[in-house]
Amino acid sequence: MFCWYDADGNDRSKVIGPCTWSDAEVWTKVGELGLSSLVAKSEPKDIFFRELGEKYVIQYPFNKTSTKLLHEQIVRKLLIPRWGDEVAIEIDPPKLKAWMVSLDVASSTGGKYRSVMSGVYSWGQCEGLIPRGEQYNPCRYVKGREFSQVTSYEAMALEIEDVFAVLSELRQPEYELGLLVVACQLRISEALGLKWKDILWNRDRIAIRRTFVHSTMQDGAKTKLSRSRVEAAKLLLDALAGWRVNTLYAGDDDYVFPSSKLDGKKPRSGSMLVEDYLRPAAIRAGVITVKDGKTYDRDGELVKRFGFHVLGRHSVATFF
Repeated sequence: MFCWYDADGNDRSKVIGPCTWSDAEVWTKVGELGLSSLVAKSEPKDIFFRELGEKYVIQYPFNKTSTKLLHEQIVRKLLIPRWGDEVAIEIDPPKLKAWMVSLDVASSTGGKYRSVMSGVYSWGQCEGLIPRGEQYNPCRYVKGREFSQVTSYEAMALEIEDVFAVLSELRQPEYELGLLVVACQLRISEALGLKWKDILWNRDRIAIRRTFVHSTMQDGAKTKLSRSRVEAAKLLLDALAGWRVNTLYAGDDDYVFPSSKLDGKKPRSGSMLVEDYLRPAAIRAGVITVKDGKTYDRDGELVKRFGFHVLGRHSVATFF
C-alpha cells in the first residue's frame, strides 16, 4: 500500500500491488502510476545509492525501450546489489574503481558500467536529489585504460560467394529474411519490425517504421542516422511477393515475418532465428565451423559473434 498526505494534510493511500512484490517492483509501479512526485525527497547528503538508482530507472525519460532495459539491468542487477546501502555521495572513488576492475570484463563493458553509473549521478544532480558539483560524482575520478569504450572487436565480413552460399542453404521464409537483410543492409531488428504495408511495391522502396528489440516493438529505425526508406531490388521484391502468397498472415497490417506460435501478433525472435537457421546454414555452407564449442571462419580465425549483422551490414551488399 502506498501512503501519502494530500495538500490539506489528510492521509491518503492506494493499493498498488501484492505484498510479495520486491522493492524494485513496488517502485516501478509507483512510477507507472505517476505517484513518484508524491514521494518525499531525502536530504541530498543522506540519499542512499539504492534510492537514487531506483528513481533513475523509473523516472529518467529514455528514448528507447532497449536502452531502458539495459540501464535497468546494470543498475538493479549490478550496481545496487553492491552499492545500494552506501550513501551515494560518500562512495569512495578508489574503492569504486577497484571493484569495477575486479569484475574482470572487457574494457568497453567496464566503460559502459562506469558511464551508466555516472549518468545516475548526473541525473540525480539535475533533479536536486544529490548536491551539484563534480566532487559529488565518484565516477568522475574513476579513470584509466580499464574503462575505455573503444573496442578492438572486428566483425567478421563475408565475401560475395560466401553470402550466396549461406543464403542457398536457407528455405522460405528464412531465405527471404536473409535476402532482405543482405540486399537492404538492414539490422535484424528493423527487418523483423516490417509489416506488409511497409513494402512500397510500386516504388521499389521499403519504409523502416519500427524495430523489434528485446521482444518489444519500438517506433522508428534504431538510430537517428538510420535510413527511414531503403531501395528494394526486383529480386528481393519478387521473393517477398512469393512469401506473401504462402504465409497465413498476408494482410497489410500483418508482420512480414510473424511468429506462428504467437498467432502472428509479434514477429519471430532474432536470436532463435540465428541459432535454429542462420548458424546451421553457415555451417552447412562451410563458411564457419564449430569445434569444442568455439566458432571459426574458413581461415581458422576465432569468430566471436555470428548473426544477421555479419550476413548483411558487415559484408558486401552492393551486388544487387
